[in-house]
Amino acid sequence: MLNAFCKSMLAGSLLIMILSGCSDNSKAARELLSQAESMAVSGDYPGALALLDSVDSRYAAEVEVRRDAMSLRPRIMEMLTLKELSTADSMIVELTLEADAVKDVMAFVEDSFEGYYTTKALKGKVPAEKPGLYARMSADGIYTVVSSCPKGTESTAVGLKSGDDEVMSARVAHDGERNDRSRGVEIINFMPSECDTLGVFAERHTGDEIKATFFGEKKNHTMTLPKDQAEALGSVHKASVIVGRLHKAQLEKTRLERQLDVARSQMARTFREKE
Repeated sequence: MLNAFCKSMLAGSLLIMILSGCSDNSKAARELLSQAESMAVSGDYPGALALLDSVDSRYAAEVEVRRDAMSLRPRIMEMLTLKELSTADSMIVELTLEADAVKDVMAFVEDSFEGYYTTKALKGKVPAEKPGLYARMSADGIYTVVSSCPKGTESTAVGLKSGDDEVMSARVAHDGERNDRSRGVEIINFMPSECDTLGVFAERHTGDEIKATFFGEKKNHTMTLPKDQAEALGSVHKASVIVGRLHKAQLEKTRLERQLDVARSQMARTFREKE
């Protein structure tokens, strides 16, 4: 929270700036400067910065006024950044609690790459050994789904149905990598944008019977999803949304901390002492 001292310093420094003006253009420019200061004191930092932009663009010849505005800008940026950091901190605390709660039902699985999270019920179960859908989440909240269906289907997409409600994934063409048919079953590794619809659908139908259809180039294969797979599709997706938001909030905090350092560095470089 901004204290009264910071605001009084802004008001005092701007008053000195205004009293030092002499020409008509200078007075008009300093009036904008005064309005910018008032907005900053009231907490409208974006509005204050916009007025400083106007001073810079409309009064290019008023070098002294523009220098005063340049000195004022980083102080306003500091206030704005401190406010945004406070909001980011509050969001991180809230999302951390939510992430800890959903991770209680999750388990980390180590593999040859970076490893992933899935539900405790699915840990140790391998797509190549049993057909179905396997939901996974990376440490930073990226949601993926691995589909496994019997060979001969030549599958490229998956659909889910519960009652009259149904949804379908994006299609992934056979390439021998993400769509691999070299093993005893056909494996498709769906990226987040290709399978988010499946996660949202499973969340919506938590506890309901869900049928999965593997759409192939030759034929389709339909099965009732095992309970552990259906629950994982929804719960892992829910966790991925929370963990993803937390990861973004942490990155935003890092960005704001750097922005604060820049603002304070500029304050030191543009400081103007006036009698």
